[in-house]
Amino acid sequence: MNIYCWEGYNQKNFLNDLPLKVNSNNFISDYIVATDIKKKVIKCDVININNAFIRDYLWKYNQIKELDYEKYSPSYSNYIKNFLYLSKWTKSHNKKKIIGVGQRFGNLNYVINSNFIEPRTAELEGYNLINNKHAKFGILLFEDFNIMQISLSCGINPFKTLDKKKLLKFKKNCQLWFDKATLISDNYFLLNKLLNKKKINFYLTGGTFTCSVARKEGYKNIISIVPKNKINNLKQGIIFTEVTSILKNKVYSNYELFLDYILSIKKSYEIAMSKYTCNPVLQMGDSKVFNLFSRNDLDIIQWNTLNNSQSFSHEYQIIPDYKKLLTVFRKILSLYPQKFI
Repeated sequence: MNIYCWEGYNQKNFLNDLPLKVNSNNFISDYIVATDIKKKVIKCDVININNAFIRDYLWKYNQIKELDYEKYSPSYSNYIKNFLYLSKWTKSHNKKKIIGVGQRFGNLNYVINSNFIEPRTAELEGYNLINNKHAKFGILLFEDFNIMQISLSCGINPFKTLDKKKLLKFKKNCQLWFDKATLISDNYFLLNKLLNKKKINFYLTGGTFTCSVARKEGYKNIISIVPKNKINNLKQGIIFTEVTSILKNKVYSNYELFLDYILSIKKSYEIAMSKYTCNPVLQMGDSKVFNLFSRNDLDIIQWNTLNNSQSFSHEYQIIPDYKKLLTVFRKILSLYPQKFI
């Protein structure tokens, strides 16, 4: 079985009981992997990707295998009630077909060192923190999320088609982000260390997904933040939902074994508390899953502030002008080689 996935599902310890041979590949850009699947550039049997690229892209282009509705519909009763609305991403638009299973979810906005920035201040200021004259921040290169957040932070809705005026506004704000940034990296482990070493006092993009490994090591001053402010009446947060689906193949194998495996009580907990990234999972609505989490586990994934992700966030969606925005983003990024670490 060939699987493309976000970090965690590829870990040997996680896969050790699965009766299938797995070849796994990681990625950090949903857009690139989804387009490569559509173009048949990569061979993929199972895909674990952020929500919109299942329902609004791969399913749209007839790449996803429909699942047995009677078999998988009962799994929604195990969802955390406040986040049951996220189940729509695992179904066709008319909700009559199940096209994948949801599991990990959460916010991916930015991360602070609370020894230097009060969480409450960070929540209320949002991305305006970059304008503070004392701001020392890093940019984590997660392009899809970077583009969403640069847009939102200047009052542009990236989930709608943009005119020339808004594209120019994005360009100016992108320039501002990179100009003011202290450093740029694609390594969130390094950014977490630099937060603790006082080289920076926050980084964006980031969230529970990126800072949980530091919190697991006892650095509870490293905190994922969901901004609560609005700019041009737009929420500033992003909430993602990972969906795992089976790709259509000419010769179909029983890859539902993998879906059943990851949805088991034990594996739901294990993927939530993965080695390098810890995240809440939708299955925590099942008491048998929830009871596996210790108080420290819940603290690591910032369970007590999880509802902020619902109240103050846009759901991860397809960006209509992604290619245009990515071209601008990469061109400006290339002007700052001295900031790369």
